[in-house]
Amino acid sequence: MARRRVHQSTPENERAILDAALSLAVTAGYEGTTMSEVARLSGLPNGSIYYHFENKEKLFAELIEFCFEIWKKDHTGPTNRDLLRRSIAGSAGGSADPENKAEAFWVLALMFALDRRLEDNLARKKYLEVRKEMFEHMVRRVEPLIPAEVLAEDPEFGRKMVVLGRALTDGFYIAACAGDDVDFAEFADLSATAVEALIARRAEQLSKEKNS
Repeated sequence: MARRRVHQSTPENERAILDAALSLAVTAGYEGTTMSEVARLSGLPNGSIYYHFENKEKLFAELIEFCFEIWKKDHTGPTNRDLLRRSIAGSAGGSADPENKAEAFWVLALMFALDRRLEDNLARKKYLEVRKEMFEHMVRRVEPLIPAEVLAEDPEFGRKMVVLGRALTDGFYIAACAGDDVDFAEFADLSATAVEALIARRAEQLSKEKNS
């Protein structure tokens, strides 16, 4: 009588599966990533993949959480310029590199944002939840860097800057994927200068209004 193979759930095995799925996802996309290929790349048997993750949707849902945690740890900086440089030059420009795991969140994000066929997909729903959390995370980082008088006059100003920064990052990510000849570091600095100018201009306007 053949012995039934028992699969063990270990952090090492789960990490190997997520790393394999991520490597495949950034090159083959959601549709092109199969559980059997994840098994082959991770070096684990098919049964172990399904033991950890019931199906591909649940695997990708966990993968999004995994990438988001890496993204949060990686995106630090004392100024708005540092944050935008990291987002545009690091995330958007770097996402075109499948080995750049710290920035792979943007690959997954745009994949699920743009493919309407995945509208009811569990992983897409997880991405939309994480997108909201990511937005609030950035608001908490940006608001302390905006003059108090600007926020007092317009409490939504910080959120508006995050919307602008995210739109810039998404746009530069598409440029990177399209192979545009762009110096992402240069444009990250230009974008940061533009955002800083908007903040400074609003602060100056309020100062003039106060003193008039």
